[in-house]
Amino acid sequence: MRLPQGSSTPLGLLMLLLLLLLAARGRGLRLSGVLVPRVVVSGSSVQLVCNYEQSNERHDPLYSLKWYRDVNQFYEYIPKREPQVRVYNIPYINVDVIPLYLPLLTTTLTGQEEASSQGAVRLTGLTRAASGMFRCEVMSDKPYFETDDKAENMTVVDVPAWGPELMGVVRTAGVVGGGAGGQTVQRAGGTKVRPGDVLAARCQAGPSLPPANITWTLNHAHLPMPHARIHHTQHTDQNGRKAQMSELEVEVQESWLGRGYMTLFCHITLSHVYHRSANLTLVHADHPQPAGYGWFSSGCSPGASLMLLLLPAALLCCCCSSCSLSAASLVDSAHVSNSFGVCSSQKITRVPV
Repeated sequence: MRLPQGSSTPLGLLMLLLLLLLAARGRGLRLSGVLVPRVVVSGSSVQLVCNYEQSNERHDPLYSLKWYRDVNQFYEYIPKREPQVRVYNIPYINVDVIPLYLPLLTTTLTGQEEASSQGAVRLTGLTRAASGMFRCEVMSDKPYFETDDKAENMTVVDVPAWGPELMGVVRTAGVVGGGAGGQTVQRAGGTKVRPGDVLAARCQAGPSLPPANITWTLNHAHLPMPHARIHHTQHTDQNGRKAQMSELEVEVQESWLGRGYMTLFCHITLSHVYHRSANLTLVHADHPQPAGYGWFSSGCSPGASLMLLLLPAALLCCCCSSCSLSAASLVDSAHVSNSFGVCSSQKITRVPV
């Protein structure tokens, strides 16, 4: 049976309107990205930001902006409502709303920056339990009420509260194991060694989660593995955090002492948010002390007779670069604790042997 002529016109018009509506959708407000730090240190604060774009063809105003951790909403901003901002209490999330007069920047599709007044979300007092997927959702106003969202994962880590602590013993050539033949390293600079001597060192740091990574370098280069024996151990505290310790035993090579001394470094790292190091400098027993060693060298170790004269420069050297002081006992009151000095990028630490 044929339909009467013209009966398809309303249907065709409806289809046309539907196509136009579908074409219009997706061309308005949309998210260009979210700013969520990937890894943060426990106890710190972070700022979460939504970046959204508005089309020049269809300038849809923002109806709402919401933040979620996993599936739980903790923040909502609706410009046409009073109050505009609502914070929802969920476990382990502490929201500090940045005042609305602090603008965020939104970007149009032409690249022009426009100020918006929805504010930003700052989370404070973060703990490991706050880790999760953080998602921002924006919705445009009528008539379309389109939504768009993006999410990023954030992990909160516990970094070591102390360390690295570095200690070591030099055993003269031919001595196996400890005992009377072992020469205790009593300070970071000035200890004399010869090729064939065995250096036994231990580096450790406080507990962290995830476990920190301990690595060794020699003279600012990777330690030659065929010459080194490295043993890592780990201890778990009552909070589940892992304390790391690395023990190194290596036979001193002539090539390492080419400049008249060698410097061993211990590095503690955790992702990109934590990096500390300590070092130990040993002098070739059969070489004269290099003329620049201590005053201009990065491994500054001035002789004790010159220490009073060179102390200001030595302290400056230690603060500005990783260096070792042979007369560390002169700065006990400022930086040193216990039996042998280690100057890292942060401070001088003395470690019991």
